[in-house]
Amino acid sequence: MTRDKAGSPTSVLVNDVQRYTLSMKSHSDMLYKQLFAHPEVVRDLLTGFVSADWRGALDTGAFERVNASYASENGKARHEDIVWRAKIGGDWVYVYLLLEFQARSDPWMALRMQAYVGLLCQDLVAQHRLTRYGKLPPVLPVVLYHGRKTWSASTDLAKLMLPPPAGLERFQPRQHYLVIDQHRNVDADGRSNVVAILFRLLRSNSDGQLREALNVFAERMKSPDMLRARDSLVRWVQAVLRDEFCETDIRLEEGPAMLFDKRFKKYEDLLEFEAIQRGRADGLRLALQDALETMTADSKDALPAGVEEKISAADAQQLRRWLKLLCGGVKPQHLFAGP
Repeated sequence: MTRDKAGSPTSVLVNDVQRYTLSMKSHSDMLYKQLFAHPEVVRDLLTGFVSADWRGALDTGAFERVNASYASENGKARHEDIVWRAKIGGDWVYVYLLLEFQARSDPWMALRMQAYVGLLCQDLVAQHRLTRYGKLPPVLPVVLYHGRKTWSASTDLAKLMLPPPAGLERFQPRQHYLVIDQHRNVDADGRSNVVAILFRLLRSNSDGQLREALNVFAERMKSPDMLRARDSLVRWVQAVLRDEFCETDIRLEEGPAMLFDKRFKKYEDLLEFEAIQRGRADGLRLALQDALETMTADSKDALPAGVEEKISAADAQQLRRWLKLLCGGVKPQHLFAGP
């Protein structure tokens, strides 16, 4: 098995991408955790994206934050998620928010969620936090998703299992979860629901859309019910945009247009910059292709026909594998000799 030489172009590229990915994931997880630390935001999450008769009667006084730091039997702690409980009809209902900056569909999410909800329930038993009837409370598991592709994984654990033989149906585990897709869940009121407004801002793909979303956000923050969360939510939006716009500062009395007089004049300029600089999948693939083409171009031996086509058609994983082999001493003509 070959290994990258220390300091080789491939080693540096892969390590940089890995560090960048981990940094972005940690940063994004932290931002989302800060966002849903406010009862006003959790209230709007439920009222805007859950279909139930009781949602209209919720107010921020019905919510209470719950400690979500607990560990599984193997000792692995979970600190990323947020758990709130809301009093509905006189009883507590637990809202489990899975905050893992979910960027792609996870086919086993229903199984993972069953495990996480089980840990939560075990913790409630250990802390003697049962309902007045001595039973476990209802739990609403929620996955926040920001990926560009439609969430394709089943939200029903039963769909991940083969049908049981007759007579065993009632012994099978059951678990459902709710997916809230910031790019596609657009039913909530985009002018009064703060979560819908923030999702609208995050999915903006033009200068005009971002300007309009920021104006709506600024107006919503002036409402009396946003008084406690106002400063924190403004700082959250600043933090989200700070990487893209230098010295971002939102003064609600001045309006958000000042954002565009900083690093970028148009949001389209920002999107173009991100596509090149932010390690997106296409950008990474192009960088790997360029590195591979540069290394094969230096070969003194004739290359088999169709090498350029193979490189152009390969995905990032294959390109990375070829680069590792080249850095390990495999000659290009041998590497591409096969079909």
